[in-house]
Amino acid sequence: MLSKIISHVCKLIGFYDFICLMIIGKGFLLIVLIFCSSILIGQASTQKKEALLILPGLGSRVNGVGALKRYYKKADMPVYIAHYISRKSIKKSVENFDKYYKKHHLADYQELHVMAYIIGSWTLNQWINEHGKGNIKSILYDRSPLQERAPAILIKDMRLVNFLLFGKTTQDLIDTPYPVVTDSSIVKGIFIETFATNLVRKHQKTALSLGPINWNPEALQQPYADVTYMPMNHDQMYTMPQSFGAEVFYFIRNRHFSPSIKKNAPVENPFIKLKK
Repeated sequence: MLSKIISHVCKLIGFYDFICLMIIGKGFLLIVLIFCSSILIGQASTQKKEALLILPGLGSRVNGVGALKRYYKKADMPVYIAHYISRKSIKKSVENFDKYYKKHHLADYQELHVMAYIIGSWTLNQWINEHGKGNIKSILYDRSPLQERAPAILIKDMRLVNFLLFGKTTQDLIDTPYPVVTDSSIVKGIFIETFATNLVRKHQKTALSLGPINWNPEALQQPYADVTYMPMNHDQMYTMPQSFGAEVFYFIRNRHFSPSIKKNAPVENPFIKLKK
């Protein structure tokens, strides 16, 4: 019965067929196991000079991290893709991240660079505010004025889907103010997505009921060294890393984004349907 319900809601919101098939075939437990794996890719470093840590967000429950894994496998430094998101709360996600950081001896690296998706930004910043920056040298935040309305959409329009995939964490994300990191010794950049995912596009009315979309980087409440707009939606930040991955390493090396990507700007109609 549960498998039939999950299959139905997957079709309703346009999740990938392979996600639905895996759930149907093995039950809900399998999707939990898929995202519980800790992934280390890229080139190993015996000297542990530097590494990249990726903190996926709730979108990884839909899009997976397979494309990220394949892309960053070619990286010239170790790349960790962490599992840390709790179904219970942001606080529990912070605790999970702290355990991950210690388990994988990330403090042993001279410099740790982080790319944090939306809930990853909340989690990482709270961890820094509680534990200090440690060896974190730079942070790339993936933010979206549109996708950050997705939790409210799920709570208002899709309660069953939200419960099955994300539990109580979605509501906690809505209720938790953004924990700002002001430490200027950490080089911070922000990717701002400019298109809506299918979820936000199909629930445009609910999204816009939350107020005007503010494309001003200052509205994100995160001090930064550099910022750039990305002509992508949130799903594509999981499925098309080849479109931005080189920019991640450019930022790490140069402490700012490349001139070519800085030409991007917010689009006139962010609700145009894009390919995943």
